[in-house]
Amino acid sequence: MPDATSLMQKPITISKDSNFNDVIKKLLYYNISRLIVEDKKKPVGIISEKDIGIYLFTDKTNRSLEQIPLGEIMKKIVYVEPSASVSKCVRTMTEKKIGSLVVGSEDNIDGILTKTDIIKNYAENHAGENKVWDIKMPGYISISAETSISEVIKKMLEKKISRIIVSNQNYEPIGIITFKDFFEISLQLSSGEDVTEAAALSGHVRKGFLSEEGFGGISLGRDIMTKKIISVKPDDDLALVCKVMLNNHVNGLAVIGKEKTIGVISKTDIIKFLA
Repeated sequence: MPDATSLMQKPITISKDSNFNDVIKKLLYYNISRLIVEDKKKPVGIISEKDIGIYLFTDKTNRSLEQIPLGEIMKKIVYVEPSASVSKCVRTMTEKKIGSLVVGSEDNIDGILTKTDIIKNYAENHAGENKVWDIKMPGYISISAETSISEVIKKMLEKKISRIIVSNQNYEPIGIITFKDFFEISLQLSSGEDVTEAAALSGHVRKGFLSEEGFGGISLGRDIMTKKIISVKPDDDLALVCKVMLNNHVNGLAVIGKEKTIGVISKTDIIKFLA
């Protein structure tokens, strides 16, 4: 039976002396969702793309990304022993509402185990066991393409979701937004320019990044959404769905039944199901 050691990956780390700009660029470069924070080569915390999205929404200062220290956002590491079963890892992730576990201890990190590693294991070893419809999914949440970014994040936090569908005036899905989509615009806003042309015309001086008082109040969902929506069907094999997520490097897929979107299935939904 597989255990934490057999599924874990080598963690990507970042120094505690780094700043927000470094974190975002490193996450985008490696196309990953979290980093282990080290201080003098000793693990002191973990930071995820969701943590960053929340912070960018709640920050009300006019600091640049380079001026924000990691200590303000990093979270405590949750460790699991190398011999822990996959079932135990899944239960721990679900109970603590986290997307990763560090394998080892404070004195010796062996690796990191994420939802992606669990999904990969399921895709490779559990074909034909379940369908998409076996997973309980709430109706999908959508916003208008004209919704401000600050309102988009606010709704995502209120509904406790990591992705949201963008619809046109006819309520047809035209895109999707995840926390990672907020990164590029934040990097642009932290280029040293405190006032964009649009902001200057409106007399809007930045206070924070994606908050209502920052550029999040005047930037729209359509500006950052990913236009390609990858979808699956309710009767698709769950292992196949996992492979679609892995091959497309996404954490969630639209579920379309009879040409109508009926929900969104995410890695978190699958982890909860397995738990």
